[in-house]
Amino acid sequence: VTVSVLYCLVNAMRALILLAVAAALVAAQDPPPGWTAYATGNCPAGTRLTKMEATWKVLGNAPASQAFYSPWFGSDTTDNLNLLQPVNPWFGNSWNFYTEYFQWSPTHNVDSTSYPTSTGNTLHGEIIFNGVNEQSYTVRQTDQTQGQSSQMTIPVQRDVWGNYKNYTVLYVVFEKIAQCNEYPPDEIVTFKDINVYCDGELITPQWTTAVVDEVCDFTAHVINPHEISITWNTQSSKRPAKHLIEQSQSDRTFGRRFPKRV
Repeated sequence: VTVSVLYCLVNAMRALILLAVAAALVAAQDPPPGWTAYATGNCPAGTRLTKMEATWKVLGNAPASQAFYSPWFGSDTTDNLNLLQPVNPWFGNSWNFYTEYFQWSPTHNVDSTSYPTSTGNTLHGEIIFNGVNEQSYTVRQTDQTQGQSSQMTIPVQRDVWGNYKNYTVLYVVFEKIAQCNEYPPDEIVTFKDINVYCDGELITPQWTTAVVDEVCDFTAHVINPHEISITWNTQSSKRPAKHLIEQSQSDRTFGRRFPKRV
């Protein structure tokens, strides 16, 4: 009887620890501060993302500054703790492209090789599942105008119970806060040919839109299930507070979100 009681107590304590870990993670997950407008959707219940792709044009050059930001699309695990994303950052005086992975717990960030790109070039991003045996995703960003690609393969993380996580959450985002007049003069970026496959089937995502930090009139617009635009106003009166800019610009990656986990 004593052994049985101890066994039950150990299992109960283990369950409480796992629940505490899960609860702690809720406060540190996507979407985080630093995102402006975004659109989000999901794979159908019981399925996982097997492929997501989209194209967009590199924006016009913004005024030279210290600003760092990017339009991107990506996919997250169901718990919003593991983000895969082809990105297209502005580094204050030039555009670049690469892919990025950010993991909330334990904190881990990795980028593929960054390459320069130019205004008007066409980018094509892809996130591809490599199968249940491989349990990894290939994330690729291709500059179709230059004929150059950057990619990496990321293993799927296991959850606290030892099961492989499922990528099910879809995002189209404009990330990082700067002064309104430091954003591109286009005032619009359009993601086209957005194709999403879940369990190998092409789906029609039910997109919704939202805003994390309401600055510079950033707004996401669902044109149709395969095309999404994000707009902003470089002359907006909704100027970001200085501390928001400092927080958002404090790290030149899209992986290290804030507030930091403790």
